[in-house]
Amino acid sequence: MQWKRLTLYLLVNVFVSAITTIIVLTLWERAYQKEFERATAQAVLPTSLPASDMQSLEPTPKPTIPLQPHQVRPGETLGDIALLYDVSVEELMELNGLTDADALATGQVIYVPEQVTVSEQTPPTPAPEQVPNPDVGQIQIVSIVGVGDLNTERLVLGEAGGGKHTLTGWQLHDEDGNIYTFPQATLYANGQIVINTRAGLDNPLELYWGLAGPVWESGEFATLYDAEGQIQATHQVP
Repeated sequence: MQWKRLTLYLLVNVFVSAITTIIVLTLWERAYQKEFERATAQAVLPTSLPASDMQSLEPTPKPTIPLQPHQVRPGETLGDIALLYDVSVEELMELNGLTDADALATGQVIYVPEQVTVSEQTPPTPAPEQVPNPDVGQIQIVSIVGVGDLNTERLVLGEAGGGKHTLTGWQLHDEDGNIYTFPQATLYANGQIVINTRAGLDNPLELYWGLAGPVWESGEFATLYDAEGQIQATHQVP
C-alpha cells in the first residue's frame, strides 16, 4: 500500500513538473516572439518616403536648349560646324550621340544649338560711299575730250575757287582700275592743267599719263582723289 502511494506521489510530481515546464516555455516563447517582432519592425526600412524627401531625391532635370538641323557639306568637319555655331566639338558629339568626331558623311544631318550663325548675321552697314557734288569744291574735272583716240585724248582739270593747289600725290581713277598719280604739279587760281593719255614730256600746263592706248570710255566716270584718298571731283565721260 505504501508502495502505491509513493508511485502516485511520483506521478503527480512528474505531471506537475511537466505542466509547469510547459507553462514556462509557453510564456517565454510569447515574450521572445514579441521582442523579435519589435526588433524586426525597427530594423526594416520604410517602403515609402514623405513627399518632401522624395522631391529631394529626384534628379535635377538637365536644362534643354532649342536645336536646329544642320546638313553636313562636302569637306565639312565637326570642328568647322562647332566653330560656325560657337560650340565645342564635345557638345556637338553629346547632342548627337556621336562617338567619333571624324565619322561625318556629306549630307548627314546633325543637330546644333539654335542660334544665329556667322553666315546669317546681319552684315555691318557699309559706310556711305563718298560721292562728291560736282557743284561744290574749287577743283573740277572740266572735260574729257578725244575719247578713244590716243593722240588727242585728254582730261582737263580746272580751278574755280581762286586758290592755289599742290597736286603732288593726287590720283585720277577710271572704272577699269587705271590710275594716274600726279607728279609735282600745281594748279593755280582759275587755271587749268591738261592730263594727256599718251606719253610726252610734262610741263606746268600739260601732264602725260604715258599709256600705250586710250583709257577713257563713253559713259564711265573719272574720279579725282587728293593725297589723303578723299574724292575731290568726278566727271562722266560724254
